[in-house]
Amino acid sequence: MEKGQQPLQSSLEDIILDRVNGPGWVATRGVVKDPRSAEASEIEEAEQAMRNLAKRGLVRLWRLTVEHDGSKMMAAARLDLELDKDLEERGAWARAEPYE
Repeated sequence: MEKGQQPLQSSLEDIILDRVNGPGWVATRGVVKDPRSAEASEIEEAEQAMRNLAKRGLVRLWRLTVEHDGSKMMAAARLDLELDKDLEERGAWARAEPYE
């Protein structure tokens, strides 16, 4: 890990936890600077921060599939949130499956 990268990861982890504690979940799209033009490295950093939190037992990871284009992204949710059922009940723009 490069010098200076740890604070960025910690900052991302704080953002993810804040959003998970608020609405209950957040996708990578919700933690990058500009979701429309995020670079692969920025998305990977967000996903790694989510994985770190999951390893520590702070969030549960999900794979979202966007309905209109089939694209996939990672999401982190509260441990007690069944994101798949929540999205289905709300008729949301994506389906969720537990992340393996």
